[in-house]
Amino acid sequence: MNLSTGIEGSVEDAPERADASVRAVCLESFRNYDRLDLELSSGFNVLAGENAQGKTNFLEALYLASTARLLRGQKDSEAIREGSDRAAVSVEIQPQGTKIGISLERGARKRATLNGLGLPRAADVIGRLPCVCVSSADMAIVRGEPSDRRLFLDLELSGLYPAYLRHLTLYKRALEQRNALLRDSREGMRPCEQFEPWEEQMAHHGIALRNVRLEFLDRLSPASTRYHAHIGAGESISVGYVRRDDAQTEEELRLALQGSRDVDVYRGGTSPGPHRDDLSLDVGGRDCRLFGSQGQQRTSVIAVKLATLEIGREELGAPPLLLLDDILSDLDERRRGLLVEVALEHAGQAVLTCTEASAAGERILQDAAVYHVEGGTVRAA
Repeated sequence: MNLSTGIEGSVEDAPERADASVRAVCLESFRNYDRLDLELSSGFNVLAGENAQGKTNFLEALYLASTARLLRGQKDSEAIREGSDRAAVSVEIQPQGTKIGISLERGARKRATLNGLGLPRAADVIGRLPCVCVSSADMAIVRGEPSDRRLFLDLELSGLYPAYLRHLTLYKRALEQRNALLRDSREGMRPCEQFEPWEEQMAHHGIALRNVRLEFLDRLSPASTRYHAHIGAGESISVGYVRRDDAQTEEELRLALQGSRDVDVYRGGTSPGPHRDDLSLDVGGRDCRLFGSQGQQRTSVIAVKLATLEIGREELGAPPLLLLDDILSDLDERRRGLLVEVALEHAGQAVLTCTEASAAGERILQDAAVYHVEGGTVRAA
């Protein structure tokens, strides 16, 4: 089953990505790296070193090339090395030799290039290097706000389907325009004719987003259940989609938007639509955010991310790049071994960080490229 059935053009517009293995990475003035040129193995790559030496920074550079976002949700300027005005990340993907470039500059918007040619928006790199990242920041999927869970959905689905990203971009633009009209209406209601074009766009793109999210969750929940049963402690997990309104068709969402104008003026924002939807994660029938232990929450997030990796592999025909940021040290020996088994079975290229290479386990180290990271330098171990 292909999730793209709900979005027109997603198959034809998808970039070449059957084999999206990173061959080389170049960093300039990025975080604590002055200059780095590193070739990666097409299999597992282990980056070992003490904390605050640059392991996560390297992982973040790959994540930036994949999603046009920083891993830790900070301002772009904070990723520029102290004393520099500009940072650059360049990633070469084999076998096509495609090169993705992202540049960050103080006081300016980030820019992206593809094979040296500038792209209209940095977000246009999304989908060229699909990746699934598992890090401590992902705990926001359980502990964070609804916006954190929507961001998870939007990033994963945008990486799989370019048309989803287009719907998301156009929906957000229409939402911003409607919200601007709502703010202006506090000093006198604007004519209906000013709202209607934006509400029609929101209805069209919003239902497309919601439908694909729902299809994705139909696959994500049972896959998460399987992985959770494998690495968890016997509890069941379920992942659900929470709609904040009842609209299931474009017409229903358009009417909901029309009917909410007066209330939305008072509230200062748009109430119906997928921009307010949420995810639910239950473990043992209870809300994991409210009642889950730290261990249950961590295991739930890992299960969800492994399920995402599986779906990505099915959709793309090859596994996305897997990034594991120092999560093995947070797991007991049994869970660590089980996670390694799953990674070996389902991952293609992977980059994982740990303080000691031995934490990766003998099975991974047998064929992995191992690097030592210290003070913004990386060398083969």
